Amino acid sequence: MKIITATIVLSLSLLAMGAAISGEEEAPTTDQQMTGLMEMCAASADARAERHAEKSLYDRLGGYDKILALTTEIVRLHNENEAIKHMFAKVDSEMLAKHVADFMATGIGGTEEYTGRDITSAHAKFKLTDADFLSAGGDIIQAMQTQEYCQNEIDEVVCILVSMKDQVVLK
Repeated sequence: MKIITATIVLSLSLLAMGAAISGEEEAPTTDQQMTGLMEMCAASADARAERHAEKSLYDRLGGYDKILALTTEIVRLHNENEAIKHMFAKVDSEMLAKHVADFMATGIGGTEEYTGRDITSAHAKFKLTDADFLSAGGDIIQAMQTQEYCQNEIDEVVCILVSMKDQVVLK
């Protein structure tokens, strides 16, 4: 079975959207993009589990300080992202980056303690859509690429996010 990486799925979606805007071809729908991500994550589940068994994602991401640098960059990109930046207008970016780093570290093998709200409560007021989720995911991929993470780690983070989608996109 061919495994398509998260970056490829999102990149193809963005290219197709650009093509659709220019009249070249029809862009994939949000549902098609989400389906592609879910299929990619299902197809790569065993390989991701094997990598995590060998070395935790926490360690492969470089530990807490690097995760905090990553989440700081993600929050910065969210604040510049036209599609979602309105959601961050009244948010303390530094505090948000720390909460996200704590949450992330706790879930991927770190010893940090997360003391923030549960993920559903923290996102409920935003009334996120799948399109918002994809837009935020693009920021996460961009931040990870900027910080020169390997494709396997990018895909693992994306698949973790995809696994939590129904907790933040409340339809």
